[in-house]
Amino acid sequence: MSREILIIRLSSIGDVIHCTPVAASLKAAWPDCRITWLVGEVCADLIRYNPHVDYIIVWPRERFDKHVRTREWRQALSLWRDLKKQLAKRIFYAALDIHGLFLTGMIARQAQTSLRIGMAEARELNPWLMTKTAPQLGTHIIDRYLGVLTPLGIRPACRAMTLVVPQEAREFAKEYLQKANISAQDKLVVLVPRTTWATKNWPPDFFARAAAALSPDFKILLCGGKNEERMGEAIVAGAGIAAINAIGRTSLLQMAALLENASVVIAGDTGPLYMAAALGTPTVGIFGPTSPETYTPPGKQHTAAVSRQSCSFCHKTKCPKENPVCISSVTPEQVIAKVYHLLNHDPQAYR
Repeated sequence: MSREILIIRLSSIGDVIHCTPVAASLKAAWPDCRITWLVGEVCADLIRYNPHVDYIIVWPRERFDKHVRTREWRQALSLWRDLKKQLAKRIFYAALDIHGLFLTGMIARQAQTSLRIGMAEARELNPWLMTKTAPQLGTHIIDRYLGVLTPLGIRPACRAMTLVVPQEAREFAKEYLQKANISAQDKLVVLVPRTTWATKNWPPDFFARAAAALSPDFKILLCGGKNEERMGEAIVAGAGIAAINAIGRTSLLQMAALLENASVVIAGDTGPLYMAAALGTPTVGIFGPTSPETYTPPGKQHTAAVSRQSCSFCHKTKCPKENPVCISSVTPEQVIAKVYHLLNHDPQAYR
């Protein structure tokens, strides 16, 4: 009889991608197991086509949180009951909570299983809601998540992240790039100028300077969400070049298809950086309050630009000094040098 496994990781984009080696390692150890992944609406497409995931439960965690914040208890309770009904349809061998919150611990308790495995270092009393916890297997975030396999007696077989881009998204990217006069022979740099934390945001004028310096050798494309459209326009204007601004003009998987076509992606510690890495696209990550040792994607095709300060890697969303010097001290020249080093040691080779 095949084992039914529940993976709980609702968000965010980067963390969902970082959790995909757990599913791959489960399938490598137990090929006949069936994996159900509980995920939020925003990130659902990231695992919708994952070959290691048999079934997904999409739960509107973002709407649930909003109802709780605004004290709309009836609506929140309705969403909670819907989730319980979906979980009741299956009996699980184990539930793996790779999110580590009180909320996800309570979700795990709703699953029909006697084995709830979480992370020993999780927050919000989450370990108390588990039947077993496991320490992380290393300093990298992927190794932290892979630790949940230890109580199952599974040694991780895979650290590679998985993201599958469907054909319709690839067709979109092909047409979009053609309209922008970007051919398959062109070298393309994709800039993702925004993260979810103010402290992780590299200054827009630095992105503009990097874009201008790279433009003689590369086509420049900007990607991001709708809330970042004005920033993208400012970067293009500041660069003074014919960059292509796709910010706010794509779905998540359409953006992934564009990232897949890039020669290199430049971004802060944000979801699209890890989407690109999962697709095999080289990346230059710009780090300040978060540690590059923890988050830089594995592999020689990925590198980090960092300026170590006495307060670096505080992991705070708001800078205690009101000036995130850790991120603003990373210069455009550093990032540009990283790009050329990744792709070719001699910038003159492009000219």
